[in-house]
Amino acid sequence: MDILEKIIEHLTSDEVRRFKILSNRFKADEEKKLLILFDAIRSGDFKDTELDVVTQLYGSVDSKAKNSYYRLRNKLLQNLEKSLLFYHFNYKNAIEALANIQLSMLLRERGLYREAYYQLKKAEKAALDQDQFNVLEVVYDEMVKLAMNFEVDIEAILERRRQNLKKTEILRANSEVLGTITQQLSKRNFARSKRSPSVIQTLESIRSEFEEHAHIFRSPQGQVMIMNTVIPILIQKGAYKELIEYSGKMLGQFQEEKLFNQENHSVSLRLRIYRINSLLKLLQLDSALAELEHFWEELEMYERQNFNEYAFHYYSDKIIALKLMGRLSDSSKVLDQAFSQKEILKKESNEQYLYISLADQYFCQKNYGKAVEVLEKLIQKEYFPKIEEEIRFYVKVFRLVNLFEARRFDEVESSYKGLKKVFRTLMKDEDFGKAVRFLEILQRLNTAEKEGKKVFLKAAYKGYSEAFGSSEIGGNEIFLYELYLQSKLNPQLSYYDLLLQKVQRVIA
Repeated sequence: MDILEKIIEHLTSDEVRRFKILSNRFKADEEKKLLILFDAIRSGDFKDTELDVVTQLYGSVDSKAKNSYYRLRNKLLQNLEKSLLFYHFNYKNAIEALANIQLSMLLRERGLYREAYYQLKKAEKAALDQDQFNVLEVVYDEMVKLAMNFEVDIEAILERRRQNLKKTEILRANSEVLGTITQQLSKRNFARSKRSPSVIQTLESIRSEFEEHAHIFRSPQGQVMIMNTVIPILIQKGAYKELIEYSGKMLGQFQEEKLFNQENHSVSLRLRIYRINSLLKLLQLDSALAELEHFWEELEMYERQNFNEYAFHYYSDKIIALKLMGRLSDSSKVLDQAFSQKEILKKESNEQYLYISLADQYFCQKNYGKAVEVLEKLIQKEYFPKIEEEIRFYVKVFRLVNLFEARRFDEVESSYKGLKKVFRTLMKDEDFGKAVRFLEILQRLNTAEKEGKKVFLKAAYKGYSEAFGSSEIGGNEIFLYELYLQSKLNPQLSYYDLLLQKVQRVIA
């Protein structure tokens, strides 16, 4: 897609309105053509209608018409760029300093030196407020030029410039290193490229390449900066094995060099969290549990200064680990401990997660009535309507399953109708086709139970599993649909039994 079409596609309604207001101030024939072309591109099917638009504007599609058309496109792009800059000048602070510099240059060329210097002082203040060190270099360069025609404190300007250049050099070094790390790691397909260098080997290679910036790799601040670049890339790529290796190396290195202290204690805790979550993703449950105990010891440090912020991760991850290890009663005890931590519950997302976990515990224990009570309590919370729609949908689906298991068939029927109405847009989304198909099967089961009939589930389950395959443990769906359907086909095995079997298969 051409840059013009791309810019127009991403304009906000306010940006479109402002552009049209500016364009309508001119009555020239070319401006009218600009708006015709603008609206044609915004229609969404411009690739198919472009030649028709050229004909509408110039009467044909010959070479002369096309040359005029391309000039019109360039003019439209220029006008859009100016409109965006003008519109965002008062809303985007990053633009302010650059605009003041441009105005200063204009005033200097007209001999208005005092007024030009005034604009540069405004630019300096705006750039300092935004930490725009590269822009500051331009400001000081312009101030030095003004000194040839206007009396300024040149020594003070040169000192500020020297200090700014030091900061600029640090930022340049950082951006070069972090940009290279991002590029090289982003190219890696960690799931397939087994022979490629590891994350640690890649970072070592980059370190040797940037020997002049070795301080970034040695200093605690530089290493934290690198961590904050590396870890999101590994998470995005699902490279959990690499994240375990990398977080382990960084924890060991910081501890060996005695770099952790009270001030940067949160760095250690975050590394632990990433490591634990990665171990859980790979179902390395014993290792995750051992790491959780180290995590708890660190939460207790420095008079629990970071406890309230990070303790939730300890409880939530331990609840999952124990549940997947078959220690459901121990998991329930940890859940009770989490609910006793009032500071944790102050954060609505934490409370929401614990309610869902409690309902899941009851579900796995076949205490379906209690599970329904917990879910309804969550649904009644003031913050529930503000929760992400996807999560609210899965909570309602989970409630339906527990209602069915509690043999409250009429409620299942009425709740299903309400769910379809509330989430009608979401249920048309193909990304939720798996949940929608599961609900259809659940409704068949519910109708059959209500009418005392038998459902031939085998064919329905086969079609479902062929269409959607196996679910990942720990997804947003709260529970695994195919395991639940398997438990209906084989009543000797409960849902929780099947879940533990799945865990063992994955581990093996």
